[in-house]
Amino acid sequence: MVLLYSHKQSQKHTQKFITQILDLDYQGVGVAKVQGKTWFIENALPQETVEVQVLEEKRQYGQGIVHKFLQTSPKRQQPKCPYYSKCGGCQSQHIPLELQRDAKQKALFQRLTKLQPHTVLMPMLAGEQWHYRRRVKLSMKYNLNNKQLEIGFRQKNSQRIVHIQQCDILEIALNQLLPKLNTLFTQWSMPKNLGHLELVKADNGIAMLLRYSGNLSKTDRTLLLNFAAQEQLMLFLQDDYQVQQVYGNSPYYQLNNNLQLHFDVRDFIQVNKQLNAQMINIALDWLELKATDHVLDLFCGMGNFTLPLSRLVQRVVGIEGVRAMVQKAEKNAEQNQCNNVQFYQADLDKSFADQAWANQQFNKILLDPPRSGAAFALNAICELNAEKILYVSCNPATLIRDTEILQKFGYRLQKVAMIDMFPNTGHLESISLFAKE
Repeated sequence: MVLLYSHKQSQKHTQKFITQILDLDYQGVGVAKVQGKTWFIENALPQETVEVQVLEEKRQYGQGIVHKFLQTSPKRQQPKCPYYSKCGGCQSQHIPLELQRDAKQKALFQRLTKLQPHTVLMPMLAGEQWHYRRRVKLSMKYNLNNKQLEIGFRQKNSQRIVHIQQCDILEIALNQLLPKLNTLFTQWSMPKNLGHLELVKADNGIAMLLRYSGNLSKTDRTLLLNFAAQEQLMLFLQDDYQVQQVYGNSPYYQLNNNLQLHFDVRDFIQVNKQLNAQMINIALDWLELKATDHVLDLFCGMGNFTLPLSRLVQRVVGIEGVRAMVQKAEKNAEQNQCNNVQFYQADLDKSFADQAWANQQFNKILLDPPRSGAAFALNAICELNAEKILYVSCNPATLIRDTEILQKFGYRLQKVAMIDMFPNTGHLESISLFAKE
């Protein structure tokens, strides 16, 4: 039974109703059916009866959040994080890990097998639930009310900052650094000028970028340099104009095949080191690489896949839209003596038929696009007529769309695996192999 009601003189989004949760979507949100309409309810689990506060209602669906629990699931667990109720970071800690994974995998497999019924569903790539994230961006704001500097994450649906002393999804070295950073910045002479803080756990230490406005006082600079020396940080400063490194070496991360990839502190890298290594190994295995292969790596970044590919094939071409990343990729290839690799800058959302590299022959293609997917490039990619395409996705919605496009060009989805890259969050990564029919 469903009871819908609203208080007298109610304003927008004050409507409430009672319902039972039927399922869990891949983002860890409860799913209910109310008078034929699908509702997505935050912080709700299957078999729970809840009073829902309406957040938004559309013609086809509605969104809400639990206002009161009338019956809770025996599977509900106490979140580990003390900031969980406020923080806008990971949102699934009340869900047991296996239930999180099952919901994600079920959503991915159901949608893909509707498109390709005989797809081989491969085992999940999974790692540790905690201490897996090797990069973090922390907001910093001086609170004029309590005269305190707040360091942490944005509160859910708010610009307020949740001040934190720990974060258990961060790699242990980063987590241990957080209280030290809080102590450091309590001594800061000009806290109103602080912007944000980025931390990356490289394989040769921790890189830290401090963003600030205005000028850095001599006192604060000395304080910061002493802290970097004490903690052996690779320290970068960003003012209103530029980023400069003021202490330590260049950060890099290591791959299993003795490859070192150097990067700048703001560069994109896969945040889960363990799962990145697994993902690369699976990609190399599924492509069934041979010494005679010519491989195209699209959206290649600084060479995360490109350089491991080069160890096993005759030639690899990496394509990236950002010129600075192309330069880093070229430098990484040179330092690792990967002499069978070429990198090019290209805007893949535009036709690349006239590009010199696009006139080469490639029998295998790997693509790792952003969340928006690769629909804008798939026509041109398919015209290259490669025998295999390996697609790494961070968004199941765009993967479904792009799968339909690939099918129209005669590619069959052979196998797929979910990658549990981001436990305790609603993010879903996957890897899929397509073959020309």
